[in-house]
Amino acid sequence: MVIGIPLLLIMAYFSYIFYFRDALAVCPPSCQKADLRNADLEQMELREANLSEANLTGADLSGRQLERANLYFANLSHADLSGANLQAANLRAGGFHGANLTGADLKGADLSGARLVGADLTGADLRGANLTGAVLSRANLQASLLDETTTLNPRWRLVWEIVNQDQAGRQLAEADLSGAYLRGVNLAGADLRRANLSQADLSGANLNDAQLDWANLQQVVLDDSTQMAPKWRLVWRLANETKIGQILANADLSHADLNTAYLRQADLSNANLEQTLLFTADLRRASLAGANLRQADLTEASLREADLQAADLSGANLSGADLTLANLRRAAVDDATLMPPRWRLVWEIVNQGGRNRILTEAGLGWADLAGVDLAGADLSRAQLQQANLEGADLSGANLAEANLRNADLRQVDFSQANLQAADLTGADLDGAILTEAQRQEAVTSE
Repeated sequence: MVIGIPLLLIMAYFSYIFYFRDALAVCPPSCQKADLRNADLEQMELREANLSEANLTGADLSGRQLERANLYFANLSHADLSGANLQAANLRAGGFHGANLTGADLKGADLSGARLVGADLTGADLRGANLTGAVLSRANLQASLLDETTTLNPRWRLVWEIVNQDQAGRQLAEADLSGAYLRGVNLAGADLRRANLSQADLSGANLNDAQLDWANLQQVVLDDSTQMAPKWRLVWRLANETKIGQILANADLSHADLNTAYLRQADLSNANLEQTLLFTADLRRASLAGANLRQADLTEASLREADLQAADLSGANLSGADLTLANLRRAAVDDATLMPPRWRLVWEIVNQGGRNRILTEAGLGWADLAGVDLAGADLSRAQLQQANLEGADLSGANLAEANLRNADLRQVDFSQANLQAADLTGADLDGAILTEAQRQEAVTSE
């Protein structure tokens, strides 16, 4: 008895704590994990109610008294909380995607970790609120109230300042404004160089005379009323479109952020792309003839079959770029130009010739070497598969054991060349001159 009764009491207590208390609870005030999407909330007393983890998607709570309510991890997506009293409420990690919080009283509320993506906080009172780690992408902060006791990430406080304090010529270089709701704001003359504006809403904003050099404009929302220089509107369009074969001859795209841009088969002849960011850009079959690419970042860009004839690549970064069958004739390259060794070698041969040059085992596959002078060159065991050698002079060249599979060898002069054990499988030899060429054991078919 002495041991059994206390033990039963302890078991009964914990059973109540872990099961019966929740099973016997009445909503409200205890609505933890309740599905209230279609419930009649109008007559419910919600002050200090426990609504943690409750599903209130689309609920009409406009003007309701929710002070000190527990809405931890509750789903309030697209709910109407306009004018609601949420003073000192626990809203930690709550989901407020697209919620209407216009004029809501959130003084002293805990919104840490809350997801307020696309929420309308126009005129909301956030004085003393804790928004540590809150996600405010595309949230409207116009006319909302903050004070020094509001805990808010500096990024979002800056957005709040831009939205609520009209000021031209702001210094915003390298600022992170990604996902910011900036509709109708005054950014005239602002320094936005290298700013991250991705996914920001700039509908109706004034960006006249703003410096947008290297600014990230990917997925930025603009409309017809957005004021900005034609150059930057063009950059914005190119950063967000996937249109093939665009006509951009002579365009000024200098200092633009066109990383990952889709410019396949674009006509960029004589365009100004000086110091433009083109990391991993798709420039396949694009015409860049005569283009200014000085100090451009073309790291890992795809330039397959691109026309770079007479382009200025001085100081450009072509590290990891794909120059398969690209035309490098008369392209300007200097010591500061960064490019893979094999493509620098191709550029040298195309522009300086390769007569009598030692190119044993050189990797020249998929290179555009049409019409080059390689007479007398030692190309033994060289990799020339799928290279374009149409009309090239290979007279007297040593091509022993060279790989010429599927190469374009039309009109090539092979007179007196050594083709012993060369692999010519699939090569196009139409019109090739093979006078006195040594071809013992050359492979010409599968």
